[in-house]
Amino acid sequence: MDHRPVRRRAAGGWVRSQRACRGGHRQITRLAIDTRDQHAGFLRQTGARRGVILGIICATSGAALVWPTGFEYGRPVGVGIGILATVAVFVASGTGVSFGFLVGTVVAVAPPYLVARGIDQLRPVTDRRKFLRQTGSAAVGAVASLAVLRLLFARFGTGAESERVEEPLERSTSPPEGDPAFDFEGMPSAVTSTSDHYVIDINVTAPRIDPESWTLTIDGEVEQPYELGYDELLEHDAAVDQTTTMLCISNQVGGDLIGTGHWTGVQLSDLVGDAVPNEGAVDVVTYAEDGYNEAIPIDLIEREDIMIAFGMNGQTLASEHGFPARLLIPGRYGMKMTKWINRIEVVAEDHEAYWEARNWTEEAVVNTMSYIRGATRDGETVQIGGVAFAGLETGVEEVAGVEVSIDGGETWTDAELEPQIAPHAWRRWRHEFEAPDRVELDVVVRAIHQDGTVQTEEKSSPRPNGSTGWHRRTIEI
Repeated sequence: MDHRPVRRRAAGGWVRSQRACRGGHRQITRLAIDTRDQHAGFLRQTGARRGVILGIICATSGAALVWPTGFEYGRPVGVGIGILATVAVFVASGTGVSFGFLVGTVVAVAPPYLVARGIDQLRPVTDRRKFLRQTGSAAVGAVASLAVLRLLFARFGTGAESERVEEPLERSTSPPEGDPAFDFEGMPSAVTSTSDHYVIDINVTAPRIDPESWTLTIDGEVEQPYELGYDELLEHDAAVDQTTTMLCISNQVGGDLIGTGHWTGVQLSDLVGDAVPNEGAVDVVTYAEDGYNEAIPIDLIEREDIMIAFGMNGQTLASEHGFPARLLIPGRYGMKMTKWINRIEVVAEDHEAYWEARNWTEEAVVNTMSYIRGATRDGETVQIGGVAFAGLETGVEEVAGVEVSIDGGETWTDAELEPQIAPHAWRRWRHEFEAPDRVELDVVVRAIHQDGTVQTEEKSSPRPNGSTGWHRRTIEI
């Protein structure tokens, strides 16, 4: 049966307002981001932003309860500061400020404030019972804030999740298996489970997309623009499987924002090639349902390893991982890999993408890294281990070796590398040695390239090109 996608001409004048925020807001965003380089990864995590909202609600409730009543404008000023602080946090994380966001912020602080105004009308607290009553009133205000916010998120934010999220794929090869010798305490699995894979994006909650109405539009500077439905993408006869390590550019040296997934999708070169790009095309821009966008040079998509993925670890994508489809570019940081894609546009000029407009790197090539992860003892034998990865320009993992020191870098030993499970996957490493007594180790690790180049020791923060430096850990075992 022929599963080639049914090609349809895109409707003329197809326009979607999905560009990054402009003008004054862009300047404010850049200013705010400059102050949070060391915490960018935390601020972009969905759970972290929910925690920020919860913290602001609790702080507002507490302030409403204990703020001195003698200062006439104390509470209004406090509420104003709370709202401004909320906006600043979300702008700094790159989320942006929408009408819905502002409504949610007001809802978060209004009930505690109104309860506090009511408390003002009461006589001063003279006994424990009255104090508990006032405390309960503030708590009710906080609970009301949370309840209304939850309703707003459910009504206007995400909607119901499709039953086709994380359903088994009809066609997918099994993920590669690692060497069991590297599966000791603290070590990551060769392929990261979907639930354990890191999630970073610009949203409070992941968009919920109906696959039955979703389409992927390929248009712009092409001769034959067309659209694909969700089932057409899943049944594409050029679908392939690929195991790829992904690293967030916000990750600090040794951080947890890294994972290796087994992905299923269609090569971007096939999808764009079917549209027949015009001569003079410069960039391929991917747009997402949440307004995010990224761009890569059209020459880069000639690589056969860049894909539009619709599956992960044998299932369709999870919502937080980009259901129904996302971009995958081996060897580049995760910021380049647009989730919730709904449009691929070929353009004839250089496109300034979402994070590039906020002064992050345009190319986002992964810096060579090696991390310490696990340590175990069996009698007098001690094992330490971790992972190493080097994306480089080609996207192919090019780590030739790993050197480890247990004395703070005074002496170095070659670690054992796990056989490579895939061209774009990390390499797990381990080092085994004898230590009869309990010992404190000053462990340092560095990776070696195929050309003999040693991973740089120079420390740098994630902004704008990703963190660098040797990972160090003190381990007592």
